[in-house]
Amino acid sequence: MTRREWLAGAAGGPAILRGGAPVSRIAGIEHKGVLIRDCPLPGETRRDDCVPAHPNGIPVSRDKWLIVYATRKFRGVDDDASIVYQLRAGAPDGKLIREGMISQSIDNWDAFGDGKETFIRQHGHPVAFGVPKGALIQGKPAPNANAFVVKWRVVAKVLDRKNNALVRNPHDREVGERTQAVEWMQCRLNRAEDDIEILQPRAVLRQKGYESGKIFCSLPDSGKMNQTFVQAVPFGKDCAEWADSCHFEGGKIAVLKYRFNAKLGRYEWVETGPSLFSIPASEASLVRYDDRWLIAGRTNIKAIAWVVTEDPFRNTGKTILPPSPAASSPLCAYRGPDSVLRVFTGDATVSPHHKDRNPMYCWELDPADNFKVLDRRVIYDTVAAGLPIRPGASPKVDMCKLLPHSGATQYIVHRVSIRAFNHPYVGNDGAVLKDIPIANQQEKDACAIYYAKVTYKEPYPSPWEFARG
Repeated sequence: MTRREWLAGAAGGPAILRGGAPVSRIAGIEHKGVLIRDCPLPGETRRDDCVPAHPNGIPVSRDKWLIVYATRKFRGVDDDASIVYQLRAGAPDGKLIREGMISQSIDNWDAFGDGKETFIRQHGHPVAFGVPKGALIQGKPAPNANAFVVKWRVVAKVLDRKNNALVRNPHDREVGERTQAVEWMQCRLNRAEDDIEILQPRAVLRQKGYESGKIFCSLPDSGKMNQTFVQAVPFGKDCAEWADSCHFEGGKIAVLKYRFNAKLGRYEWVETGPSLFSIPASEASLVRYDDRWLIAGRTNIKAIAWVVTEDPFRNTGKTILPPSPAASSPLCAYRGPDSVLRVFTGDATVSPHHKDRNPMYCWELDPADNFKVLDRRVIYDTVAAGLPIRPGASPKVDMCKLLPHSGATQYIVHRVSIRAFNHPYVGNDGAVLKDIPIANQQEKDACAIYYAKVTYKEPYPSPWEFARG
């Protein structure tokens, strides 16, 4: 197969089997604490009552990393704000070289262009993919090296301007339905490797051939689309095509294919697969596992839905609902360099004071045995860590990403946030939930992007090859 065994099975190396299941080769996971506490950009600082949240990242050259993250405020549920990037040297926690804005939230967005009402422009769920600058494909310079995609969700939210609070009512839901979309931009590392340059400015993500009109892709009755949490993975050995999985109106999940257009010097969304699941699902992860594709989806029945298929663009497969993890919180699935399938999510069976997003666990699963749980380990627990967050404020540890490995090292990034806001919590029915307190400053100070360092028992070949010297 080569191409480092097609990126080592999309991150997986040689498996050490135990009754047919890969055995974890993790020697240890050391939680390192806060990775990004403050965003320094105007309008996104702690003084603006804004905190870093929802991170992701990829290598963009031999020794540079692009970290992308969303900022977040405390005006209501899912108060996502802007998309920010960092360029770091050597590792995801290496020296910060540059920090800049990709797409900034505004509070006066005329989303419908009629001048009648303005909204908050929200952004969230950033992901990135691409071939690093200087990378080789089958021993030759990659034609698509140093071209990167950054994607995120965008939606309009109604703001009660008198109380500076997000509204939760039928009007807000209708606005969200009309404005929900996925946006993207494309960039490259500049010659000095100290910043990024824009190849394609911010635009709504639409499939090639569907550049205008209400219908934006080939999936029938797609309605609106929301963004995956997980980085795209190469769809072929030459890495000219990449794929990820998004969710659509009505709980449909489908896989999207992106192809590099050498004439344009950028990627295009060229294909959309069928709706994969027999039940409603969202927030999907796509994993290549040997000669198969695994797609995981979040459901509303405290279970992860899985589909296994040889080709997610041709064959939907059978929906599998294993009894564990009993997850009802955001999830992200990856294949590690030791070939182990790992899912990062909570546990809906934990004690009430922890809720279902704290602690956050790493679940190791066997896809050959109906995704049986092989092991579970805590990644982070705010109670055990002593963070000053009251139980009623419901600390949340989620949006966890496993970044690409390097040798025997791999990084986990995640956020810590709270359910409490600057005002009383209002439920979907408009009633105030009195058991959720108003957020205090200590709780806000604890909200940030955190990380952990994974060490394997032996080094694994990097997914990317570079010329020597």
